[in-house]
Amino acid sequence: METINIVLASDDNYAQHTAVAMASVLINTKTPECICFYLIDDEIKAESKIKIMETVRGLHGNIEFVKIKNNDLANCYVSGELSRASYFRLDIANILDVAIEKIIYLDCDLLVYADIAEMWSVDMQGKPLAATCDLGIMASDRIKTQKHECIDLPFDVPYFNAGVLMMDLKLWRQGDYAAAIIDLASNNKFPNHDQDALNKFFMYNWQEIPLKWNVIPPVFNLFVKILKKPELRKKAIEAKLKPAILHYAGGYKPWEYEVHQGFNEKYYEYLAKTEFKNAKMPQFDNRRKNRSIARQLLRLRIADFWTKIFN
Repeated sequence: METINIVLASDDNYAQHTAVAMASVLINTKTPECICFYLIDDEIKAESKIKIMETVRGLHGNIEFVKIKNNDLANCYVSGELSRASYFRLDIANILDVAIEKIIYLDCDLLVYADIAEMWSVDMQGKPLAATCDLGIMASDRIKTQKHECIDLPFDVPYFNAGVLMMDLKLWRQGDYAAAIIDLASNNKFPNHDQDALNKFFMYNWQEIPLKWNVIPPVFNLFVKILKKPELRKKAIEAKLKPAILHYAGGYKPWEYEVHQGFNEKYYEYLAKTEFKNAKMPQFDNRRKNRSIARQLLRLRIADFWTKIFN
């Protein structure tokens, strides 16, 4: 059977969450033995690497740790809570062996609910990149204006979220795309960092895949700005009802709170299947000390109400 190559990038702070994401992939696929993870290692501690490796092998998957070699990535703009590991996806074509011609890239703050083999089989239509539209940005006139000004994105052209990607590395290598995008990211202070760089470079050269493969907070919270646009609302509700990947992009991370049904219970369920299962939980980020879970739970209740109204 065909090997499914999946790439993630992590430092030690996200080692546990990376293991949880990997566990969710393996638990929900019919063929875990076909999954090969490539983890771009940004100074992950030896004990954490052992736990990640034992988690993957215990669930019948395969894993290889790889190192970043491109010093140019150190020049890329970071701000807020972004770590430099976010930029590593830009150089995957050069990090991995040339025999690897196709990969799925996953952020570490997500959970996979469906068989990843289904995503692997999506037709990329000869494009070097496939992704889902970022409805949080597409629904916001203010942010669309920002994207128009900073990356020259026309108002009628879609913008994708870079947390879940399919990449044709053969095409990337043929076009030497990595060098061009890294140069773009290094010489600009884009507000959405590498995601903006990717969107600027591939503006007319990417394939849209079903939204269920990257359900981000504006979608699972059904923000009003999405509800007000019928074409986006329909996509969002369909994806919310049957998410294939739930992506905790943004401020509310599942590991920072006790278990709350409908928000983070699956994170704890998959955590229990990893070698990090005895970690002290929750793991609250002190930078968010004034961020109560109550607001997020209210958003989810409101989203459930709108789902019933519009579905």
